[in-house]
Order: sequence, then C-alpha cells, then structure tokens
Amino acid sequence: MAAPRRLRVLSYMCQDIPCDIFYFFRDVIEDATGLETDLICENRFSGPKKPRMDPFEENIADIVIVHSTDYLRLKEENHPKVELCGAAPVHAHKGVDGKPVYFSEIIILSADKEKYKSMKELKGCSWAYSDDKSVSGNLVVLSYLRKSQGTNASYFGQIIRSGSHLNSIKMVQEHQVVAAAVDSTVLANYLRQHPEHVETFTSVVTLGPLPVYPILFNKALPDEIKDRITSGLLSAHESDKWIHKMEELEIERFAPVSPDLYRMEQQIAEVSKDMKINMAYY
Repeated sequence: MAAPRRLRVLSYMCQDIPCDIFYFFRDVIEDATGLETDLICENRFSGPKKPRMDPFEENIADIVIVHSTDYLRLKEENHPKVELCGAAPVHAHKGVDGKPVYFSEIIILSADKEKYKSMKELKGCSWAYSDDKSVSGNLVVLSYLRKSQGTNASYFGQIIRSGSHLNSIKMVQEHQVVAAAVDSTVLANYLRQHPEHVETFTSVVTLGPLPVYPILFNKALPDEIKDRITSGLLSAHESDKWIHKMEELEIERFAPVSPDLYRMEQQIAEVSKDMKINMAYY
C-alpha cells in the first residue's frame, strides 16, 4: 500500500473519557508522522459493532482506539486487519508504577466514609454499575466477591445498571445509590474537569490493575508509518512540546505494550464467567 497522505483516528472511548485526551493523541501522531490527521469521536459504542461498518475492513480508519474487551473480542475472532500498537497511555494513579494499567474504584460519598469503611459494610447497599460486560464496572467486582469475600453475586441490595461510568459517578453524587464501581481513569478525568468535587468522593476499595484501553492499527497502514507513530508516542514525555499538555491531562507517559498485558482481563472474565450481578433482599 502506498503511504497515505492523511491519517484517520477513530476513538470509541469518548462515552466516558473526555475527547481532549484523544485530541492530544491526534496531535502527537500528526507531529510524529508529518501527516495531517483527523479524529472521529464515537460516543455510542465501545468498539466496532455489527451490522455497522467495520472501520478496519472498510478502511475508514488507520488508527482505532477501543475498550480492551472489544480488542480481545477482535483478537479472538482473528480479525485479519487488527494490529496492536506497541504504545499505550499511562494515566496518573498511585498504583500504575509506570505501567499502562488502570483500576476499578469502589466509590462512596466522603460524607459516608465513617459508615462504609470496606466492601463488607456495603453488603445490601444500593449499587450502580456501568454495564454487565464492563471489566472495571462489573466483572472485576464479581471476581473480587468470589475470591476475597467467598460470596456470590447476590451481595448488594438495589442494583442499577447506569449505562456508563460517568452516570455511575453522578448517581453516587446525587444520592441515588450508596456506592458504585467506576473506571479510575474516568473518575480522574471527571475530577480534573470538576475540581469542586475532588473531596466529594472516597474510594473504599481499589481493584486491579486492569489493562488500559489499546490503540489499534489497521494493518493496511505501512509499517514505516506505524513505527513512527509508536516511537512518537513512546517519546512524547521527553519532549518540551508535549510535557506540559501531558501534565494537564494527567498522562505520565506512553509505555510499551504487548498482547500479553490483556491476559489479566481474560483471567478476570474466566473467574466471573458464570456470575451475574443480581439483586438480593435483606
């Protein structure tokens, strides 16, 4: 394939993570390649969904950013045109240790922190989760309940599927539920945009680590361009041009990544595969 004159980035992560994160990715990619780069932000889906057009097969995107679960699905399907980029973002969190991972934060209102000091006190309480298939919003919680609490999924009281991590945060904030499991990156970006709420929430339990959302290449993209993009991302934290923007967005750096990172998600899915989040009555 001839070298493209323009690059197209498609992000499926914009339901929960602010688009300014991906504007930054676009700018680094454009700088690294010297090619004008466009960004499409999709806020309805977490990855390519049938019967909608496949961005890889239809060649409508060169770089695609998806939820990790969707990457694993595409990998399991042996999608012929999907290739993992060798760089992934490290979002600031006390537990990342320079790795491209994130966590599930079990949040409550700080006003309730003396009443709910651990997961044990949350038994029978109202609970919000983003989606049944969400790793940080549901599956890692089910896995934790099985392995650490010796219980099944019928642990909480009123259970509400919120539809997104942002909705789960707002449900706790508005007293609709006592607690929720939310993506640590989503929570951090919400608090970055709403500093007045920094003291509003307390994390009772931090679960993880979990593999961060991957950046995928369309295999039709020439290797030279893929190499430039990967190198540009991995060195961004060393550039005076980008360092202040990275600090503003709370991105420590981009770190090397391989498919092995995503095995931890497969292990969590395996532990929780026969569990469902069910309401219990107390």
